[in-house]
Amino acid sequence: MCVILQCDEHIPKLDMLIKAEKTNRDGGGFAYTRDGLVHWEKGLHVTAEYVAKYVKKHKLTKKNNLIVHFRIGTHGANNDMLCHPFPLGINKDGSALSNRTRGSTRQSVMFHNGVWSEFDDFAIKLAFNSPNIRIPDGDMSDSSIMAWCASHKGINFLEFTGEKVIVLSPDGIDRFGDGWTKVDKISCSNDNFEPTYWGDYGGNFTYNGKESNKTDDKTQSLDDYEDNYQNQFNNGQTFYCADEIDYLDGCQIKSKRYDKEPL
Repeated sequence: MCVILQCDEHIPKLDMLIKAEKTNRDGGGFAYTRDGLVHWEKGLHVTAEYVAKYVKKHKLTKKNNLIVHFRIGTHGANNDMLCHPFPLGINKDGSALSNRTRGSTRQSVMFHNGVWSEFDDFAIKLAFNSPNIRIPDGDMSDSSIMAWCASHKGINFLEFTGEKVIVLSPDGIDRFGDGWTKVDKISCSNDNFEPTYWGDYGGNFTYNGKESNKTDDKTQSLDDYEDNYQNQFNNGQTFYCADEIDYLDGCQIKSKRYDKEPL
């Protein structure tokens, strides 16, 4: 699913960044405003520790509108180019702007959290209904196509996707989609990186079934994972969608076993 951290009210501590990255391990990225520009960087090298050191070195505060993203690659390859953010804007031939791993811009950059299943239909319609527009070269994902469409049609196009998206410009933050939540004074697109707490008659205990660890030998079966998914749904907790369950079936899921059934 990925996660977006909107840090315009508070700068996240390292332990929060580590938890966010641990459940979204396919690369990271961040952007912030300073001196009338948006500065951004992304790639597989952007870890929680990297972000924390960068924030400290460049003395970023909440006034810099810092946005942080950690990715689960549900669409497209796991590489630097498909990490977030994506710069908005188009070249003269109608193609997307060069997708470097860092830069500064007077325009905007886009972060996405979710699975946009209609991205291929929109790409085909936009390209063939507008002969002067080229489909972007290189690796693509639902998020990169979303940024390409928004570059041509304007950022209000994002409202119609129904997805959680942030666009950062030198003027500030535009946020789209419902279901945002607060964790430690940070606006987050989801709180799946936070432990899930279940209650029982003997007291509370913690089940952290959302944590993934690709190097751990203990693998939770898909059946168990779907049961936990249903429990989260019934209890009003955040949960993964079907596409994400398919993706996580190939990952090793580390979980804390429990002897009592959740209420």
